[in-house]
Amino acid sequence: MSVLDQLKDCPIIPVLRKIPYEKSAGIIQALYEGGIRAVEITMDSENAEAMIREALDRFSGKLLVGAGTVLTIADCDRAMDAGAQFLVAPNFNSDVLAYAVEKNVPFIPGVFTPSEMVLADQAGAAMVKLFPASTLGPGFIKDVKGPLGHIDILTTGGITKETVKSYLDAGAVSVGAGSALVRKEFVEREDWPGLSAEVRGWLGG
Repeated sequence: MSVLDQLKDCPIIPVLRKIPYEKSAGIIQALYEGGIRAVEITMDSENAEAMIREALDRFSGKLLVGAGTVLTIADCDRAMDAGAQFLVAPNFNSDVLAYAVEKNVPFIPGVFTPSEMVLADQAGAAMVKLFPASTLGPGFIKDVKGPLGHIDILTTGGITKETVKSYLDAGAVSVGAGSALVRKEFVEREDWPGLSAEVRGWLGG
């Protein structure tokens, strides 16, 4: 199964932005034990490349590890050198997307309008990231999936445990979740069982 097909089977993709490097192994283990099968480690995090490499080594074949906040071709190179299996950006930069497509790495650019969705899809995006999703809401996804049903949508930004189901029900393939899922108190207390339980709540278990 391709990386893209595997991603489509991951309803929740935690976005790990600037998490403490020394706690990253515990966080990712807790997410995995809760049922997560793909994570996004943002490239603006300290030791991002090391976290990507270590997660891939520890969860080889069991967890997809991607890179987020990939804004430049240099970010692409850093992420790919670390082994990132997919790349995500908050924006749509056609040059960066073209570079990733050339390197045969799934790239998910950020979009906000139907026109951007179509342009990104035509340029080879693996799927598109609707960001910030909470500004538009699940109704936008349902409406846009009518004429653009062939474009897979990842939604990120302002989504909570209470609203995640509404985005998936509206037609989103996956939901990216940051601090609303990987909450500060779990990390500070190293409450990994609590984080695993939180994940199960998001997944509806």
